Amino acid sequence: MFKNLFDLSQKRAGLEIFGFYLFYSVVGSIAAGFICGILIFLLHPQAFVTNDIQRLASLYGAVAAILYCVMLSLLIIASKKIFNSFKAVLLTIITVIFSALFGALAGMIPVAYLTSFDKNKEQ
Repeated sequence: MFKNLFDLSQKRAGLEIFGFYLFYSVVGSIAAGFICGILIFLLHPQAFVTNDIQRLASLYGAVAAILYCVMLSLLIIASKKIFNSFKAVLLTIITVIFSALFGALAGMIPVAYLTSFDKNKEQ
């Protein structure tokens, strides 16, 4: 289930896709939380009221979710060398839409599905 998580070129199936989704969702959420917290602290030191911090966190969190999901999707496409695959490009566009509307947990679904594609055999 959690085999070769850092090898983005590996073709995954079933529980491996789910394990990839779980791992990268949790790691991305933790990293985004720390990065957003640091950005809010550095860029908005006057934000002491909880409502201001929540508003800024939701703004920075949405941007971080989109960037994280798209970057991970592009890394998978690059490692599998499937740049000319229409399905891969379409899944990346769906990733942007899902992560913008519903957050990183929904945006990671097409990214996880992207790991089920074969590598491009042409060298």
